[in-house]
Amino acid sequence: MPFSKWECLLYSIVSIVPFIILFYYTFKDRFRFSISRTLLILVPFTLVQIIIQFAALYGYLRWIGFADILSPALYVLLLLIVVRDHIGRVLFALLVVCNFSNLAVSAAKYVEGLFSVSDALKRYHWTFSFWLLIFECAILIFLWEAIFKAFRITDLPDSFTDTENLYDSNSQHYLPKDRSLWRYLWFVPATFYLIWMYMFYQGNEPAVRKLMHLHYLLVVIAVDFGSLFIYGLIIQLIRDQEEKLALRSENYQLSLQTLQYQYINDRIERTRRMRHDLRHFLSTTEMLANAGEWEQLHRFISDAKESSDLGEPLFFCKNTAVNAVLSYYYPKMKSCGIASDIHVDIPEESGVTSSDLSILLSNLTENAVEACAHQATTARSLSIHAAMRGENMLMLTVSNSYEIEPQKNARGVFLSSKHQGLGIGLESVRAIVEKYKGRCSIEAKDKKFTVRIMLLTS
Repeated sequence: MPFSKWECLLYSIVSIVPFIILFYYTFKDRFRFSISRTLLILVPFTLVQIIIQFAALYGYLRWIGFADILSPALYVLLLLIVVRDHIGRVLFALLVVCNFSNLAVSAAKYVEGLFSVSDALKRYHWTFSFWLLIFECAILIFLWEAIFKAFRITDLPDSFTDTENLYDSNSQHYLPKDRSLWRYLWFVPATFYLIWMYMFYQGNEPAVRKLMHLHYLLVVIAVDFGSLFIYGLIIQLIRDQEEKLALRSENYQLSLQTLQYQYINDRIERTRRMRHDLRHFLSTTEMLANAGEWEQLHRFISDAKESSDLGEPLFFCKNTAVNAVLSYYYPKMKSCGIASDIHVDIPEESGVTSSDLSILLSNLTENAVEACAHQATTARSLSIHAAMRGENMLMLTVSNSYEIEPQKNARGVFLSSKHQGLGIGLESVRAIVEKYKGRCSIEAKDKKFTVRIMLLTS
């Protein structure tokens, strides 16, 4: 061997550890486990990666290209284990790093050859690792500033699921957040990676000599920085999608608030009419009392009370978002003949965003109202109870009657009654519960469908 074992081991360490650090900082907000547990997984994984790389480079594995395939595959496996994210997003980040790591390798070998061709021909001489570390640090810092700082905080939007939804006030339906773009975007860096692999392995010239040619380095630079422009466009595309979804969410909030204001104005107008008619009501009541028509008087008062809607609440709680949702659905409950039992005590600042509260309560209430509306023979009932427990726990229970038995899949997950597959509403609820490190239990028993939710608000 033209190089020693320790030089080969040094190269294996240098070629792996800096990228593990970059991935750590890129995905540190999305770990499935605590920092200590994540490190307990990262450290032995890194050691395994170094051993595989060392074995491939020192000749214990016949085909060195095997390590080029196995190493990214193990990176993907690691990230899927420790990171809660879309697999397409993980692959995108990994392949971008692989492409620029190839640039670091090409630049290091070329510069090493400028100082000593004989050392460069030894492939993994310690001088190669020295220059590689310098170029890796420079490239990783550049990548962090150019791509990964924005990539880390950019998503569609930050949610660890594909099924969280937004409300379209025009169609009055819930729209799934389209994170499916990541299923395809990772093909862009994958294409550039295949181009580099072809450039590196095609032809009869040894790879170590190929890396020492200036024209080869210039081609790699052109390809990588051309791809950087495309990656920037992709990040901008994702940002535009984020803004679009944020505007949808804001429109949803505004539409709910508008509905609440309309509800309040209707109540005020009915109250004004009641005050106007109060004189006539009192006159009729006095006349019936003087005539001794007690049964007719009782019926007259009951009819007046029922038509006055005095039992309808004006405000449900101090939280604006919750009030808006319930103000929208309460008239629907009444028009469907649903006996409602609503007791909510949620402050304006609950620790849960208005958007999440609206989506959570809207999904559950809409499903409950729809299930009750399908009842043909039994009494319809719906209860909504919500309150804070202490300073950092929100409890919510929504229970409704039903006749049509809800269906489950083989895993016990409830299916949608509107379309094939999972119920988008309940999956959206689970996404929000997971976001707040909470708990969710769903039970269908004795013709009562009950969802109990606990959210940690701090």
